[in-house]
Amino acid sequence: MKRLMRAALLICLPWVLFAMPALADEPPSMRFEWVREGPADVCGDACREWVVARGPITKETVRDFEFFTEVKSPRGATLVLDSGGGSVLASLELGRKVRALGMTTTVGRIIKLDTPASEEQRGRFSPRGECASMCVFVLLGGVKRIVPPEARVLVHQIWPGDKRYDASAESYTAEELVRVQRDAGRIARYTVEMGGGIELFELAMRIPPWERLRALSQSELRRVGLQTVEAGELPTSGVTRPVIGGRSLTAAAPERGWTVLGTGEQREVVRRHPLTVEGEEIGQFELSVSCAPGGAYRLAYLESRAQGTEKENWVQDVVVQLGDERAVLDIASSSPNAETNALDTRAAGRVSSTFVEALRKESGSALVVATRASDGLRTSTQVGGTGFAEAFQHLAAACAK
Repeated sequence: MKRLMRAALLICLPWVLFAMPALADEPPSMRFEWVREGPADVCGDACREWVVARGPITKETVRDFEFFTEVKSPRGATLVLDSGGGSVLASLELGRKVRALGMTTTVGRIIKLDTPASEEQRGRFSPRGECASMCVFVLLGGVKRIVPPEARVLVHQIWPGDKRYDASAESYTAEELVRVQRDAGRIARYTVEMGGGIELFELAMRIPPWERLRALSQSELRRVGLQTVEAGELPTSGVTRPVIGGRSLTAAAPERGWTVLGTGEQREVVRRHPLTVEGEEIGQFELSVSCAPGGAYRLAYLESRAQGTEKENWVQDVVVQLGDERAVLDIASSSPNAETNALDTRAAGRVSSTFVEALRKESGSALVVATRASDGLRTSTQVGGTGFAEAFQHLAAACAK
């Protein structure tokens, strides 16, 4: 019952950041545990001791941490984080408590060793942990922060937890916008309070919910204050993003959700979506699903993006994936449009009825559209299924004729 109550609280959190769905063996709320380095005959008197923090950060996490510290004070200890994030307010409160206790924070996983029940738990440290979204701000709470090169630290925008599946197709009230801006302000204030660079906040706020989480490099970790290991002066990034030019998309697709266009054999289900890199819009694309022989479907991709200023770049790869199914589309053309000063790309391929059926079920996984350009620029966009089930009924009827 307690596990169910915790899961219900997690679902109800209005503003959350999560990197990925919880693993099957992951606790419903962050758990804290003392683990001593082992085996004892290897490290002897020099065995380290860690506080392991694993799982989502929920409304219960701060209370659980307080109970944990009452049993044995972790003052000055090292907190090992492995979490996909969670509640904004709980994460900031937890980070402040970590700072007040003078704890060191790091990212990793503790692999437990077989230990007799009468002895304290032993384990070994693995640097291959992950700290994502609001976990990053708990990491910032440490008086010293150590991120191994093998660990992953990822950032993302905050967003209403029940509107992340297909964020671009949702509607948002003024009250929701007020809350998200208020909490964004709290995160910015906390970042400065903890001695982090405001660039950390800016990097996180770039990434919309339909993009993959943004992994921070070792140089960025040092620059924003998440890595306090002494290092030489690091060069600043010289990457610039082009300003979006005109559009050349031809289909009259709406900005939100899937819709039916055309009539008879020309009927297709179409979805338009912004094309972004770290939240910067560089263009738009449209996906369309139409009938194909043999019970399959034709998946077409039409994109218009800014060309950039240095040289002509063309799209080399377009891959669409849904669950275990992956479709590599054939590039028909990728060339500059003189009228719009944009790069227009067209690609198409065939997908199975199983692929389309999975998209029809809105509770299924989001469709991922990935592209790679000749200059190495990659995009990855999650496209939800809002409106697809209803629109598909019309397409299925046309395909059956």
